[in-house]
Amino acid sequence: MAIAEFLLFVLTATLGGMFLYDVNDLITIFIALECFSLCFFLLSGYTKKDVRSNEATTKYLLMDGASSSILIHEFSWLYGSSRGEIELQEIVNGLINTQMYNSPRISITLIFITVGIGFKLSPTPSYQWTSNVYEGVRFVR
Repeated sequence: MAIAEFLLFVLTATLGGMFLYDVNDLITIFIALECFSLCFFLLSGYTKKDVRSNEATTKYLLMDGASSSILIHEFSWLYGSSRGEIELQEIVNGLINTQMYNSPRISITLIFITVGIGFKLSPTPSYQWTSNVYEGVRFVR
């Protein structure tokens, strides 16, 4: 593979991380997370001829698809519960105005949003599935 592709993937992941830093609506959160995780998915399959790398990329693709579907489903619940708002501050204001901020539906929605983001970014409770991906990725020297 060419070094230009590698650098393009790294720079696009950096751009997704920069967008993720300063988000204020649900659409930008989802696009930034997808940009961020898609580039890492492509980087995990950078060595195409290695079977373990292909397996790691397939596992990463399946988990990323599952977490994306959970995340977009719960974003739609949050969008509907706040009466059609996509900006985070307006969602909070909408939930406070409709007295839905302490309902079990919102609590479940926020838990599943945390799970979806957790599987995308792999923080402490969600990192166990990424060990198979880390085993299959080989660094090119």
